[in-house]
Amino acid sequence: MNVIKAEGVHIAITAFAILMGVGGTIIGLSALADPTSAVNFVAGADDLATSWAGRNMGLGIAMLMAVAMRHAAGYAAAFAGAIFRELSDVIVEFNVAFFVIMLVEIVCLGICARAALMQRSAATV
Repeated sequence: MNVIKAEGVHIAITAFAILMGVGGTIIGLSALADPTSAVNFVAGADDLATSWAGRNMGLGIAMLMAVAMRHAAGYAAAFAGAIFRELSDVIVEFNVAFFVIMLVEIVCLGICARAALMQRSAATV
């Protein structure tokens, strides 16, 4: 059943990608509508909150597009972007939850990149 699952990508990674995509998109949309709803909002930082919202929404939509296109390379690209989103959050203020999510995203990136490379080598044979 490959209705939603990409070849070489475990269904758990697909579920995680959907969760991250929907979550990032909703968090981004809500912060775009009301910048004061952004996580750790600082009074007077509306522009910063708006750019934070766009970053989260953009990466959320990229993750959902990867799932929709059902290709491991799309997943790899989306996870690579998500890793750097989490990395910047961890650098600014260490948060165990963000750190764990980043580690999971790194594992997902490795699995998806491997699957994409295997698809590519199989196509050239």
